Amino acid sequence: RPRDWSSDVCSSDLMFKMIFLPARFGDSIWIEYGDEQAPHRVLIDGGTAGTRRDIQQLLDALPPEQRRFELVVITHIDRDHIEGILGLLEQADLGFEVGEVWFNGWFHLPDKPGAVPFGAVQGERLSGALLDHKLSWNRSFGEKAACIPETGDLPVVELPGGLKLTLLSPTLEKLIELKPIWEREVREARLEPGFGTVEEGGAEGAVEFGIPMLPDVERLANSPFEADASEANGSSLALLVEYEGKRIALTGDAHADILLESLERLSPGGRIHMDLYKLSHHGSKFTTDRSLLEKLDCPLYVFSTNGSIFHHPDQETVARVIMAGGDHPELVFNYRTKHNDIWDSEELKQRHGYTVRYPSGLEQGIEIDLSAAD
Repeated sequence: RPRDWSSDVCSSDLMFKMIFLPARFGDSIWIEYGDEQAPHRVLIDGGTAGTRRDIQQLLDALPPEQRRFELVVITHIDRDHIEGILGLLEQADLGFEVGEVWFNGWFHLPDKPGAVPFGAVQGERLSGALLDHKLSWNRSFGEKAACIPETGDLPVVELPGGLKLTLLSPTLEKLIELKPIWEREVREARLEPGFGTVEEGGAEGAVEFGIPMLPDVERLANSPFEADASEANGSSLALLVEYEGKRIALTGDAHADILLESLERLSPGGRIHMDLYKLSHHGSKFTTDRSLLEKLDCPLYVFSTNGSIFHHPDQETVARVIMAGGDHPELVFNYRTKHNDIWDSEELKQRHGYTVRYPSGLEQGIEIDLSAAD
C-alpha cells in the first residue's frame, strides 16, 4: 500500500532531539534518540574548526560507555561542514566509537576523462583519518558512493534503535561534476589558511543596534530564483530522518532541484509532511526556491549560521519561507546576529503570521526536542 506522506503519528514516549551546534557559518547537528537513559546518537557534519570544541564538550559530558555515534555523516567537502569533525578524527586516540561513516571521498567519485587524481585538502585528510582508524566507511552503500539512483526507490537505511534515514541527495551526475574541480579546491584551501577557523564574537557575530528598514517580504519572496551552480554543494548528502512518527529533513548544502525531485518521488503530486526542515546552505537564496517550500507541510524551519563570511541567511530565503512555508511557520536560528535579528520585528510577525526562535540570553546553538512536540 502506498505510504501516506501527508501526516505522522507519534507512537511512543521515546526521546528524539537534536542540537544545532554553534558551528559558526557552517553546520553541525547532534541527534539523540531512544531511551533517555542510554540514547543512540548521530552526528551530521562538524562545522568549522572551532566547532571541534563544542562536539568534544558534549562527548566529555557523557559516561565513557555512551561515547558512541551510530553514524557520522560528512555531507560534503566544504570547510564549514568538515573541519570540526576532521579535528576529532585526526586524534591518535578517538575517545569515542563510530558505527559507520558516510562520506564521499575521492575514490567514490565516478571517473571522467580529463580528471586529475588529486583530492581537496580536507577531503584527503579525512579519508586518511578514516583509513587510519579503520572505521566503517559507506558500508550501507556497499562501500561505494552514497548517492541516489536516477529512477526507482531512494536508498533507505535503518540504524540501531530504529532511526530511519532516506537519502535525498546527491545524484551520480552531481558527483561526476565535482571531480574535475577537486584539485582546484586544494589550491583554494592553501590560499586561504584559517578560512574555516573563524572564532565566536567580533563584529560578524554581533547584533547591530539602530532602526533598520523593514524588508519588503512580498517582493523578496517573489524575486527570481537563480539556482546554485557550485559542484561541491551539488555533491552534498541530504537526509530525510524519521523516528517514532516524526520526520525531519537535514539538507546539507544540497541543490533545490535534486531535493524537490526526491521529495516528488516520495510523494508524487502531493505535499509531504515534515516536523522540521533545515534550510540548505545556511539559508542561501540560491538553494531554496518557492516550489520546494510549497512541496512541504512543515511548521519549523531551521537556519544554521552565525552570518559571518557569507552573511547568511539571505533575506530572499527567509521571505520565501514566510510566504510559501505554510501557515504560521516558525523560523529557528541557532545564533542571534545582525543578519537575522530583523525577523524578530513585531510588525513583520503580525503582518505575515510567523514566529521566531533564537538561543536564549548569550547562548549560541539551539536544541529542539521533537519528542516533546505535539
